[in-house]
Amino acid sequence: MATGNKALSGLRCCAEPGIRLSGRAHHDEHNARRNLAAFGLCTVTEIPLAGGRAGRRAMAEFHALGPVEALVSGRMVGLGTPKQRTLLALLVSQAGRTVTTDVILEALWEGSPPPSAMTSLQAYVAKLRKVLEPGRAPRTQATVLRTCARGYVLDAGAVDVDVHRFVAHAEAGRQARDRADPQQALHEFDAGLALWRGQPFAEVSGVPCVVPEVARLEEMRLSVVEMRCAALLALGAHEVAVAELRAFVKSNPLREYGCELLSLALYRAGRQADALEVLRTIQASLSEELGVDPTLRLQHMRQQILNQDPALDWQPASALAVRSATVGAEGSLSPHAAVASPPADGTAEDVFVGREAEVRQLTEALAAAEACRGQVVMVSGEPGAGKTSLLRRFAERSGVPVFWGTCAEHIAAPPLSLWEQVLRAADAAFPHRPAPEPVAELLNGAAQQPTVGMEVADGNPRLFDAIGRHLTALSGSGALVVMLDHVHRADPASLRMLVHLAEFVPRSRLLLIASYRSDEAPILAGTLAGLSGAQPTRMELRGLTPRDTRALAGAIVGSEVSIRTAEGLCARSGGNPFFLREMIKLLAGEQRLDESRTAPVPVPVREVVLHRVERLPGPAAELLAVAAVAGQHFDVEVVADVASIEIDTALAVLDSAIAAGLIDEDKQRLGWFRFTDALVAEALYETTGRMRRGRLHLRIEAAAGRAWATERAAAGLAPAATAPRT
Repeated sequence: MATGNKALSGLRCCAEPGIRLSGRAHHDEHNARRNLAAFGLCTVTEIPLAGGRAGRRAMAEFHALGPVEALVSGRMVGLGTPKQRTLLALLVSQAGRTVTTDVILEALWEGSPPPSAMTSLQAYVAKLRKVLEPGRAPRTQATVLRTCARGYVLDAGAVDVDVHRFVAHAEAGRQARDRADPQQALHEFDAGLALWRGQPFAEVSGVPCVVPEVARLEEMRLSVVEMRCAALLALGAHEVAVAELRAFVKSNPLREYGCELLSLALYRAGRQADALEVLRTIQASLSEELGVDPTLRLQHMRQQILNQDPALDWQPASALAVRSATVGAEGSLSPHAAVASPPADGTAEDVFVGREAEVRQLTEALAAAEACRGQVVMVSGEPGAGKTSLLRRFAERSGVPVFWGTCAEHIAAPPLSLWEQVLRAADAAFPHRPAPEPVAELLNGAAQQPTVGMEVADGNPRLFDAIGRHLTALSGSGALVVMLDHVHRADPASLRMLVHLAEFVPRSRLLLIASYRSDEAPILAGTLAGLSGAQPTRMELRGLTPRDTRALAGAIVGSEVSIRTAEGLCARSGGNPFFLREMIKLLAGEQRLDESRTAPVPVPVREVVLHRVERLPGPAAELLAVAAVAGQHFDVEVVADVASIEIDTALAVLDSAIAAGLIDEDKQRLGWFRFTDALVAEALYETTGRMRRGRLHLRIEAAAGRAWATERAAAGLAPAATAPRT
């Protein structure tokens, strides 16, 4: 294993910020991979230093996981003055989204642009275009860095950004982990970490609209490092994992999952005393610095180590895939076993409160399935409502095999990938029950061949029938649960298979549960209609109550909170569990939990809100940004006037925002609307520059005055000296 450690130290450079792989370093990394391959820890595949997306060549390539770099035709190009570099870094951070001139000017001149700022900005843009499109003819339209109505946009279809490749590698590694393939997971995680050279978007990391993305990427990198070490443990490389985790925990002493992995690695390496010392250290650190106790998982692990519990011993990946749901939920690694639900990612996410009625409904549905009356349950809710947490909670307590399939958000999955996950889990749980030939062909990759892939995409009755009969037969000896998470992201073939399986369910011991986002219901209209014949139970998750919020806050901070604090948290978040967790973590970390009404919007919440707004059609972002400045309650005529949008267009946009769960219509005042959650309005408000907010306030006041004067004139009243503010 000493050779493995030496090889890993050569490979580690690709995961450390500030180190580029080029020349000799790239050669050393390739040799390190060959040495690790000898131990079965990775495949011998080099990570390219540069390259576009598969299937096409981008016009320009950007490295943003560190100081910004640009490659045109595969060659590094100079980016000019510091302000030009800053401008490009800002555009790359928002690739595919318009960056307004207000935001650019504030970033380039730190809030104090000179009178000549616009002229300078136009010059910077012109110079960058010459660098990025050297062959563009004079007076022809730019295709990489384009001008828009309110600013500039870097065309996402014409560029390749290493940030996107990192996210893709991270997601591919997570999926490999989910299907119990730690070797492929390790390869993907290594490829993603190799792209890091320093702080993301280093030149503009402090710009308000970039801060959330920087925080997201840095948090994702830490999670990938942890998942990479978990893959090492799953492969039996305990000593290698110890070396990696020692350095990681030293730099991130309060990350409990990292400490959990290090403790497990030490225990498996025969160092029980050291494993217990790690747990004692994290307990002391949490108590002294945060005033909280370790999670129940860490406390349980300590007891397992003291008892030398066999559940902690290493097992080959094939054995891990068939461990019970109880071991998957309570064991230290929780490796997404074939019959277990995905584990929670962090301490706050481990806490589950409320949802008693929903858990009871699912339990009753399982009892009906056990009695040969199979059930279909559809669970919906807004983003962050806790759909996955509910399914995970039920899976952990069901006491029966659970086959889990989920759909990734950022990766286009091949046909039937959702069901491939389910069938692989079933195959691992029932190794002595061979799958029928069409199912075996799908699992062996035959369905990915062009001819078979076309059949799958069009709906292959033979394959669909085989999957339905196979899962139904497996439930013959006892109830089984098939859980499909995020089906609004599923490919069309997977959705057709869902409808097809529902026809088998009533005569089986299957409990089929699918979750989806309520704002995505329109794209599932055909699927939901097709499921109506199975008479599914429909379950929509609403916000948590103040009572549940109080329990959640108390569990996260480790002490009881007042009902007034809980009511404030609940009112501001609308009871959304994700919003609540992020607010509680932020406020608890700053020791001001009682100030829930004045705290800033947590970065992850802002990211989710802005992503939901981006998905709306037309001028929704501009209209809602103006509405947020007007207030949580707003008059559509005033907001449309200020945003220079026709009233009919504005109403159509608001209809889409209502469908997305972002706003509601005021039932008492015609033409008035309100944001469903205060945090939604605040997130939009905070992402609007201070100068622009001030100008919008003046325009809103003037528009409100005009609207008020029009109302008085229509009512036959004399004009007043002043008008009310919105």
